[in-house]
Amino acid sequence: MAPRVVFVRSKSPAGIEPRLEKEARTLARAGYDVHAILWDRDRAFPAEERRDGVHVHRYALKAPEGQPELAALLPRWWWFAFRRIASLHPDVVHAVDFDTILPAYAAARLSGAKVVYDIFDFYAEMVTADVPPRIRKALGTWERTMIDKADLVVLPDLRRRAQMGAAHPKRLVEIMNVPEVRRTATGNNDPDHFVVFYGGMIAKDRGLIDLVVACEATGARLFVAGHGPDEAELLTMIETSPASTYLGTIPYEEVLERTAACDAVAVLYDPDVPNNKFAAPNKLFEAMMFAKPVIVSDDTAAAEVVREVGCGVPVRYGDRSALKRALESLMLSPAESARMGARGRAAFEAKYNWAAMEPLLLESYRSVLADPRAR
Repeated sequence: MAPRVVFVRSKSPAGIEPRLEKEARTLARAGYDVHAILWDRDRAFPAEERRDGVHVHRYALKAPEGQPELAALLPRWWWFAFRRIASLHPDVVHAVDFDTILPAYAAARLSGAKVVYDIFDFYAEMVTADVPPRIRKALGTWERTMIDKADLVVLPDLRRRAQMGAAHPKRLVEIMNVPEVRRTATGNNDPDHFVVFYGGMIAKDRGLIDLVVACEATGARLFVAGHGPDEAELLTMIETSPASTYLGTIPYEEVLERTAACDAVAVLYDPDVPNNKFAAPNKLFEAMMFAKPVIVSDDTAAAEVVREVGCGVPVRYGDRSALKRALESLMLSPAESARMGARGRAAFEAKYNWAAMEPLLLESYRSVLADPRAR
C-alpha cells in the first residue's frame, strides 16, 4: 500500500497555495497517497475535492487575514485539523508553519506517523502586529522546540538557519520556492505603458504605497494582485491612483500570465521585519522564469540572489527617490532590462526551477520513511 501523506496548511488562497501544491503533486506523481487539509478562510471553495491526484479537505470558517481576532479562531482550526489528520491514519504528516505543527504533531503521535515541518515563514519573526515581547519570545521558543521534535525540517532557503537559534533538526533540506517550467502568452498588460506587476500580500511591509508614488511620478502602470491584513489601509490609494489597478485575488495561472506580460516585477520587503530579511519569494523566481527584471529591496535574501544573477535592481526599502530612479533606469534602458531578464532566465534554467527540487524532496521522504528511529 502506498504511504499516505497528509499536508496541513492554515490557508487556502485560490484553492491551494502554489508551493504546497507543487510539493503535494510531486509526491502524488511518485506514488504516494496524498491529502491536504486546508483552512478556507473565505469559505470560497468545496469542502472536499481532488486536484491533480491530491485529496483536498477544507475547513470552511470565515476568518480575517493577519488580524488579532484570528488568534481566537485558532483552537477551532486545531481541533478540526487534529481530528481530520487522525481519521486519515497517515504515515507522514507534513505541517506547514507553526499554526499547524501543534495539531499535526499531536495527531502524528497518536497515529504513529512521521512529522515533516515545512517552514514557509518563522512565525515569531513574521508577525507584524504589536505583540508583547514575552509572547513573541515564547512563540520563538515553541517553534524551535518543534523543530527539534520533527523528523524532517524543510526550509525554502538555508539562510533561514540563522532563525533557528539553538535548535538542531534531525534532518534538514532546502526546497526552494521556485516554479515549475511554464509557457504562457506574453502579450503586454497595457501596451501603451511600462507595466510593473506585484502579486502577493497586501501588507504595509511590501512597499505598495511607495510603488504607487513611483509609478505616478514616472508614468509607469502598476498592477496589484493579492489579499492581506492591510487591505483597508492600502487599497484606497491603490484603487484611486490613476497609475495603479487592483486585480483582487486571482488564480495562480493568472498570476503567471500577468508576470509574463509585464515589463518588471516588484519584490519589495521591509527588512526591518526580521522574517523579511530571509524572504526569497516565488515572485522573484517567476520573474526569472519569464525573463523579467526585478526591483528588489536591499538587505534581503532576494537582493542577494538578484545581485548574484544580475537580474534586477536592488533599492533601499522606503527610499522613494531610489525607487523612482530604479524604475526610470528600466524604462529608459530597454536593452539593459532585456539583458537582466535574460540573465534571470538562464539562472532559472540552471538551478532555480522545480525540476531541480523534486529529487531533493523525494529523497528526503524516502530517508524519513526508511528510518525506524524517526518520530
